[in-house]
Amino acid sequence: METTYLILLILAIIYVPLYIWVLKSPKAAEYGLAKYGPTIMVKTKLGIRLMDRLCVYRRFWKFFGTVSIAISFMLMAVMVYIMLVGILNLSASLSRPGVGVEYALAIPGINPLLPIWYGILGLVVAMVIHELAHGFQTRANGMRVDSTGLLHLVVPLGAFVNPNEEDVSKASRRAKLDLYSAGISINFIAAVVSFSIFAVLMLGGISSPYGDNSAVYSVSSDSPAYLSGIPSGAIIESIDGEPYYYETPAGGYSWEPGDYVTVVYITEDGKHTVSKDDPDVGKRIRWGVLVENEPSEGPAKGVLHKHDLLLSVSYTYTVAGASVTELTKFYGVQDFLKYMNTTEPGMTVTLNHMAKDGSVVTDTVELGSKGSVGYVGISTTTSGMAFITPNIMLDTARNPIYGADSARDTATSLIGYISGPFNGFTPMPDSVRWWYDVPMDGAFWIIVNVMYWIFWLNVMLGVSNAIPAFPFDGGFIFMGGLDALLERLGLKDGERRGKVSEKVSSYVSSVMLLLFVLVIAAAVF
Repeated sequence: METTYLILLILAIIYVPLYIWVLKSPKAAEYGLAKYGPTIMVKTKLGIRLMDRLCVYRRFWKFFGTVSIAISFMLMAVMVYIMLVGILNLSASLSRPGVGVEYALAIPGINPLLPIWYGILGLVVAMVIHELAHGFQTRANGMRVDSTGLLHLVVPLGAFVNPNEEDVSKASRRAKLDLYSAGISINFIAAVVSFSIFAVLMLGGISSPYGDNSAVYSVSSDSPAYLSGIPSGAIIESIDGEPYYYETPAGGYSWEPGDYVTVVYITEDGKHTVSKDDPDVGKRIRWGVLVENEPSEGPAKGVLHKHDLLLSVSYTYTVAGASVTELTKFYGVQDFLKYMNTTEPGMTVTLNHMAKDGSVVTDTVELGSKGSVGYVGISTTTSGMAFITPNIMLDTARNPIYGADSARDTATSLIGYISGPFNGFTPMPDSVRWWYDVPMDGAFWIIVNVMYWIFWLNVMLGVSNAIPAFPFDGGFIFMGGLDALLERLGLKDGERRGKVSEKVSSYVSSVMLLLFVLVIAAAVF
């Protein structure tokens, strides 16, 4: 964080005198530099000849314009939905620590999500095709392009194509919609193409010899697994001599949750063992459902504590006048989650848990409500490990709606897939790639990474530009769409209709920008 602010401060110190020079010096124009609000425009003529050469295929560009408008309005609806969800979850976002200002900057190397070389390549591809699409539609609709170039404000903000303002003001509504929607749609199309390459063609053709084995996706710090030396990317082969499965088999295992166990695991360099008889007690591992957080709300508050092991749950009910007690043991997180999905709010259950000193404690609690199922109020891992299987990892990487069985699940899955880099999916962490048999191992993953980041950055650029707010493309598209709607509703006076469309669009733009800033600020700070 401190490094990021220092870099930004240095860049700002350099930028301010440069901006003042551009503002006052007549020589700035000779170098293609001009002010644009608080930013500096670096004007060039790059790409204009290509636009002139390809704009002659007017039938194609008219068809492309129709497709672009449809795609843009679809993505606009998606973006509005995402922002509304963000606002509804604002209180929860504010209660969590922010990710940091560096995440709001699209600068590879400073933004932790963006690797330097893949990030630069993806950004260049996304910005160049976005602006070229604007330029092609500008020329195809008979408008001139005055310049192309870059926008700079302390850090590079992006590329631009500058259509002739007089030509744009005289253009038809349809020509303007074609122009403003072109960049959004080409980013969307590029995202679909790159996704098809890395997810369908490449990841769709590989498999893992450990397909259904229980595999370690991540390890939390200072947890039993971390202290024992089990790394992220390990395949768990056996526990106390028995094969360990992602989902516990009927009858469970011979060992008990909370026991010290001997774990055999596989990494890229071979087999390793954590022994329950290790003379260094700190390297032994107790196996069970580990409470990762200190509960601050819900039934677990004051009952369970960080790094307790939740061993089992007892539930007593009456059948035909007889009292029956069911005991459910938790050999891993999957057991706990499966059990919670069978509960109801208000159920009284007995939690059997082990403190860090090894003492077993029993507490009775009433489950809270999380929709239609019960709620305890803890986040959990299996002894500090988040588990997955190589097959599930692969399916998740190549299918954005994996596991979704409803419209709401589909939307949630899509948002989760796009936010993958926040959770290490790019589309797969380096630590797990050895799980799979792939041709030309190094080259294969380089191509997958290149295509993934082209996909991700095109999605980000396309969707963000679809916000119905000025100066985003979506603001102009919304205004054009509103103008068309008002005309259909009977407002035939073009001048009056234009004023109404502009006024309403300005109000909507202000609201959307406010929502956008609130959501970003809540996430960052």
